[in-house]
Amino acid sequence: MLTRLTMRPINWLSFGAVTAALSLAHAADQSSDPYDLWKPFRHAIYKLHSGVVADRSPPTAKDRMLTILVDGPIAKDIFDSIAPDLPDKCSSESGDRERTKKGIMCTYTVQLDSPKDSHYRCWIGLDLRTGNSVRTISC
Repeated sequence: MLTRLTMRPINWLSFGAVTAALSLAHAADQSSDPYDLWKPFRHAIYKLHSGVVADRSPPTAKDRMLTILVDGPIAKDIFDSIAPDLPDKCSSESGDRERTKKGIMCTYTVQLDSPKDSHYRCWIGLDLRTGNSVRTISC
């Protein structure tokens, strides 16, 4: 009898965990997205750090930032969504463009260094201690 009573809560916990996992899997399932809004997340890298990305400092207990760098089609989609262009930009190259909204900074670069490079790049910054969007990129 004791075994049956102690197994029951564990079974309910297992059932709950499986149900939650299946719900999350269904939420991100592209086949259940009639508008095709879910996109694969390629062309991205991320960094956990403190300060701004250029500082190259590891995260600390009081300063934990996440910066995600995306390029290619994802970056173009984001760039197109955060218009308008900024009048003052970091680049001095003619035709280069820059857009920013809170913790998102995107650039369009006319001249590429390599054929593998993308014209569009976006940096998305988050303060992991507060959850707020923060700019982690400077010129």
